[in-house]
Amino acid sequence: MTLSARATWSLGCALGVFASPWHSAQADATAVVVVTRPGANAMLGGRLERDLRNMVDASARTSKTLGPVLAIEPRFDVGRLSKADVETARRHFNEAQRALEKGDADEAKEQLFRAERFYNKGIPYASDTALLRGIYYYYFQAKLAAGDKDAATEAYCAYVALSRNLAGSAGPMEQFEPLADKCGTTSVAGTGELRVTSEVDGAHVFVDDRPVGVIGRDTPYVDPFLAAGPHLVEVRKAGYARWGTLVNLKNGASEALRAKPADAKNRAEEYDPLFEVSFSGADASSEDYLNTVMFETAERYGVQSLVVGWLEPAQAGTGLSHFTVLTYVGGALDQRVYDVPGAQDAHRPVLAKFWSERFNAALDPANAEPAADRFAPTLFKVE
Repeated sequence: MTLSARATWSLGCALGVFASPWHSAQADATAVVVVTRPGANAMLGGRLERDLRNMVDASARTSKTLGPVLAIEPRFDVGRLSKADVETARRHFNEAQRALEKGDADEAKEQLFRAERFYNKGIPYASDTALLRGIYYYYFQAKLAAGDKDAATEAYCAYVALSRNLAGSAGPMEQFEPLADKCGTTSVAGTGELRVTSEVDGAHVFVDDRPVGVIGRDTPYVDPFLAAGPHLVEVRKAGYARWGTLVNLKNGASEALRAKPADAKNRAEEYDPLFEVSFSGADASSEDYLNTVMFETAERYGVQSLVVGWLEPAQAGTGLSHFTVLTYVGGALDQRVYDVPGAQDAHRPVLAKFWSERFNAALDPANAEPAADRFAPTLFKVE
């Protein structure tokens, strides 16, 4: 079902959408959110949101139907955004450098330990990956200065593993022959298992800033063969402050993380207006109200385009959930409703149908998944 062109045009003209500076300033941004009603399948909502985001990004790379997805979850870190921990980490890092210049390896190692501890406290609200790499590299220098050759080799290989992971080299370091010779017997060679769950169902998990899955209380993300070494792990969901940590995965070991995202302090202003939209009953939102909510949301998030879905609880006896999708592109609003099954990946044909009907283009969600380059180049000097 498409909202009337007359209502869309009249509101668009009234708000100045079609010629406003805002309209052209964010031409490359699209926000994608799926609102899961109480009682609806939150894991299904998370998978719908993930696949819609992948489809928008795939379209941005090819047909340019929409601009790339803008991550909105950092907006919900209000009250937690602080550079204090990272700045404290930087001070300890500088002290470590000065200690090394004086030849005091033990003091350098102590200062680096403190630098890493404070840096980890700031994840994910503030980060400086160059500083993190520096901390790891100077661990190597400090242990080398202390005359502990084996510990220095372990520290150097941890630094290389961190650099590779942040650069997108997804495979273990044995792929690269000089590293196999240098680091093949260290704890960061090979692979380990990473398992992540969340106290919030339908959350997105990221490893080294790459989306890898949708998780919940009883639905983990499991990678049994993740390259050993340090990895940044983050869990995000709209309406919640992000959760993150640095995990040091050892060869052959298993690490289990349970994220506890906290309610965002700005949830009422940034998320609840979408949650309160209704499509049925006496309180059903009018077309003018939907236009206003979508316009204000686009303004608030600083984007030109919106793709917002509302997932209702499954209908008794059918296993199907109503899924209403509003797209707001160039000031025009479009509304469509689908029945979505809850089984794993059974929603994907529904999303493909939506994309075909809405954008007159074929796009399979399975083909829109981002593929990690397992052989991404790694540029560094082997010590």
